[in-house]
Amino acid sequence: MESYIGKIQSPHTENETIDSVRLHLNNNNIEVEFNSNGGRFDNIKILIGIFNGLGKVTLVNCQNIGVSVGAGGDIRKYNAEYLLIGDFLNDLDSCFFKKVTVLMNGLLDWTKISSVKNNLFIDKKLEIKEIESIEIYKSNDISIELFPSYRINLKRENNLITISENTGFRIKSLKENINIWSYLSLITELKKFFFLIGNLSTHTERTNFFIDKEEPITLFWSGNNSVGSTSYSSPKIKFEQIKHNLNEIIHNWFEKKDLQTSVDLILEKTSNNNLSIENFFLNNCFSIETFHRRFRNYKLFQKSEFKEIKEKLFSNNLDKDIKKLIESSLAHINEPNFRNRLNDFKSEFDVLLPNEWIADDYINRIVKTRNYLVHRSSKKNVFDEFEMKFAAMFIESIVKVNIFRTLGIEENIIDELLIDSGKKIRSSYNSNKKTTEI
Repeated sequence: MESYIGKIQSPHTENETIDSVRLHLNNNNIEVEFNSNGGRFDNIKILIGIFNGLGKVTLVNCQNIGVSVGAGGDIRKYNAEYLLIGDFLNDLDSCFFKKVTVLMNGLLDWTKISSVKNNLFIDKKLEIKEIESIEIYKSNDISIELFPSYRINLKRENNLITISENTGFRIKSLKENINIWSYLSLITELKKFFFLIGNLSTHTERTNFFIDKEEPITLFWSGNNSVGSTSYSSPKIKFEQIKHNLNEIIHNWFEKKDLQTSVDLILEKTSNNNLSIENFFLNNCFSIETFHRRFRNYKLFQKSEFKEIKEKLFSNNLDKDIKKLIESSLAHINEPNFRNRLNDFKSEFDVLLPNEWIADDYINRIVKTRNYLVHRSSKKNVFDEFEMKFAAMFIESIVKVNIFRTLGIEENIIDELLIDSGKKIRSSYNSNKKTTEI
């Protein structure tokens, strides 16, 4: 934990400062505490102050987490969502920047973009070379680049030189400056994209906002600031496989907003360790159902045929309440049911499942388990928790590869991912099955 001492402008009394304020930073929290006898215990939108070792800071969305009462006054504690270093930003809605750079830990291993050439073991040589940024996306409004970064620390007293490196992405406005909230939304969307595509760590080391050539405003996030934890069995696309058409893939990611519901449902497990196996399974069922409805949907009857059916139903002199009930049911009757939606992915199940399993039977068990959990119907042929977990993993892989397909990733890559993901899930299933039988 890093701790700093400074002063802030009182959130309760105009033109008053509060001294001896303590600011604590760690990987999970941005915590500030100060003496105050005035004002209520409400959450505070903005706190501005000056701290030794940091300079001017702005704390955003401060949530009251406690108060200690003593003879010397009340000590109030707040957790902030964001910490911005470099200036006082009283109104973030009015803060606009030309570009933002984000150092993200998993990008170095995924892209292999590095300024450091390490030949210490062969040539006894270590070189640092300037590497040009790689543009991966460009629209009329913004461009996105990948770039290498390194930092050298020299400690003479310890005869120690430390070189640390990372890779980041840069979002630049090609028109007018962009509001900080819009940048944060873009950053979140890109982190989800990289996490889904590369199954990589999205923990952010540093985020810098720039206006022209001025000193940057540095942002620290509360919490882990990562989309989620990587998974051994998740499909992982190599950077070199999609480098040539990343522009099209990222364009589709931004444009095809209907993907986001399915994405968020399958990603919840990676960020919520307390999610139950039942909810993990149901989330993935809802995810594949939503994806099918929005990208593969079909009608059981043609429009003219369905209209004729409705007219015949209402040709009789029906009671008003019965007619209303039928109309409500008809809104969904022309949609395929969950079983039919899963059957559209039967070829993917055939690749993923063990050879001795029959895809039709497995789909039937998924449907029965989902119906039991949602409607508490019959328990016959319903998965137990162990089987349910792996069913969720199989469904998740199918959703992911179909998202990749929708983004424009080549079919040969999709085929490789399905085979590899199936092997990993089956291996994990067999290993854990043996453990549960001991």
